[in-house]
Amino acid sequence: MRLRSIQHISSLLIAGLIALATALPAAAATSTAPLVQDTDYAIVAGAHPWQAPKKGEVEVVEVYAWWCPHCAHFAPMISAWAARQPAWVRMVYLPSDPDSTGAAAAFAAQRAGLLPRVHPAMFRAIHTDQTMPARPSADEYAAFMAPFGSTPAKLMALMRSPEVVADLARDRAFVLAAQADTTPTLIVNGKYKVLGRSYEDQLDILDRLTAQIHGGNL
Repeated sequence: MRLRSIQHISSLLIAGLIALATALPAAAATSTAPLVQDTDYAIVAGAHPWQAPKKGEVEVVEVYAWWCPHCAHFAPMISAWAARQPAWVRMVYLPSDPDSTGAAAAFAAQRAGLLPRVHPAMFRAIHTDQTMPARPSADEYAAFMAPFGSTPAKLMALMRSPEVVADLARDRAFVLAAQADTTPTLIVNGKYKVLGRSYEDQLDILDRLTAQIHGGNL
C-alpha cells in the first residue's frame, strides 16, 4: 500500500513537471507576441511627451490621482516595474486633476525634491491608514509633506508659486491631449496609451512597448 502511494505521488510530480514545462514556452510566447494596435495600445493623435525624450530614451507617464483607490492599488506595482527598468526608461507621475489642490501639492513636493517619498506615503495615508481624507486641504497636504524634508510654510508658498502654476498648466495640456480620462492611465512617449485587460496585462504590454520603441521597431 505504501509503495503504491509513493508511486502515485511520483506520477503526480512527473505529470506536474511535464505540465509546467509545457506551459513555460506558451507564457514566453505571450510575453514576446507582437503588440496589436487598439487591443494592446492606442495611438493618441495630437498628444505630446511631458518632456521630449532624448535619443534612445523612452518616457512613461502614469496619470494618477491620490484619492483614486485604483491608483492606490496600482502604485506598488508600477513602482516595482519602474525600479527594475534600465536607465533609458524615464518614469513620470502626473496628477489627473490639474485644477485640484492635490495636483498643486504634488508639483510642490516634486519641486522640493520630496515626491519619491511623498507619493507612496500619501497613498498609504489616504487608503490604508486612513489618516488623511481623500481630498485634503492645502494646509493638510503641507503638514503631511513637511516631515519628508521641508516646512509647511515653504510647501504652501511652493503650491502658490508661479513655477507650480506653470506646472499645472502643462499638466492640464498633457492630460487633455493624451485623452487620459481614467485613472490610472499609462502614456508612452506622449503617443501610445496602454490598454490591456488587467494591471498585470498593462505592465506586460508596457514592457514590450518600451522595448520596441527603444529598439526602433515602433
